[in-house]
Amino acid sequence: MALKVLVAPLRYVQGPNALAQLGEQLRAIGIKNPLLLIGIDSPGTRNAVESIAEESLNRCGITHEFVDFRGECTWDEIRRVKELCINGRHDAIISCGGGKTIDTGRSAASGSAVSVEKPSPEAIPQLGASVACINVPTVVTSSAATSAVSLVYSNEGVAEAVLVFPTNPVMVLADTEIIARSPVRLLVAGMGDALATFFEADISRQTGTPCLQTGALSTLAARALGRLCLEILLDYGTQAKVEALAQVPGPGIEAITEANLLLSGLGTESGGLSASHAIEVSFHHIQERFEIPLYHGELVAFACLTQLVLEGRKPEYLEKIFRFCRSVGLPTTFDEMRLKNLTDDDLMRVSDLASRLMIIRSMPGGTKEGDKHGRFYDHLAIYYALKATDAFGRSYGTRV
Repeated sequence: MALKVLVAPLRYVQGPNALAQLGEQLRAIGIKNPLLLIGIDSPGTRNAVESIAEESLNRCGITHEFVDFRGECTWDEIRRVKELCINGRHDAIISCGGGKTIDTGRSAASGSAVSVEKPSPEAIPQLGASVACINVPTVVTSSAATSAVSLVYSNEGVAEAVLVFPTNPVMVLADTEIIARSPVRLLVAGMGDALATFFEADISRQTGTPCLQTGALSTLAARALGRLCLEILLDYGTQAKVEALAQVPGPGIEAITEANLLLSGLGTESGGLSASHAIEVSFHHIQERFEIPLYHGELVAFACLTQLVLEGRKPEYLEKIFRFCRSVGLPTTFDEMRLKNLTDDDLMRVSDLASRLMIIRSMPGGTKEGDKHGRFYDHLAIYYALKATDAFGRSYGTRV
């Protein structure tokens, strides 16, 4: 039988005021002298995070040092944080902030990585300081905090490397009181990213496609986590948005935080990717058509709807998922994506690029090897599905 692999963080901690227990949680896993990388834009949130963390660490007798994140996950920033970690003889890097802060801390902490953005993966044997990686996400825009992958950008902000690490973080600590005070749009975008988790894992299982990160098939547990992630989104999504508007860490925020961070992270890395993320990545190549930049999860949400159209889902099921997206404010049409002057040539470009990405091979009809044009999937099918998704979304008002 084929090998199955499940990957996950060693420890996951979540709850209101969880940051006040940081010292106790670090002591439980043997961390004595961490470096805290702080990357929070809001001065109020930054001050709160630093004071709460410092009080907890001092109470537990844990020596530590704070350092500010400089705003972009670049090779220079990774090297700077690594050197600070080594020079301070720290035994962990704790990244507090959003995705780029976490990507930087994870890279600076890791001992090695594999760069997979090139046709032939390249090993990087001595990337970071070889210390524990610990993440304290202050937003739940994606599942980055639980991941073993980082994106590295150039100094001009252009993505230039995708790094995969041998292990997931040692610990993820999510303080839902802090998360409840983050911008509501970020929480909703995280729901969009989480929405695709079950559908991509399920189609990967149906076609027997190994996960890119593990090189193995998904476990039954990973599929169950993906399904639970979807159920929580449908049950608690609108409630979480209401609580976020009131900045209250209620049951909706608690449920959606776990879905966006833990369940989506485990379900994706151990379940697989497919058309949703292939199409999302390809939208970045027509960025000039967007009136405002969209978050990753907002693009994933529309791409996930397109995947369901490609799968030939029944109209009543499409209605259910479209209704969820509308209820929380995720885009279901090109207009809601704030696309302007969009042409058929633009959509064909997105479709062609998506068809060339390896992760789309998990779709029924996908091929293990690219054709003479480098396509793993029918680009015309993607093109028609994109237009059908927009049409279905525009007709939504006539059906409610």
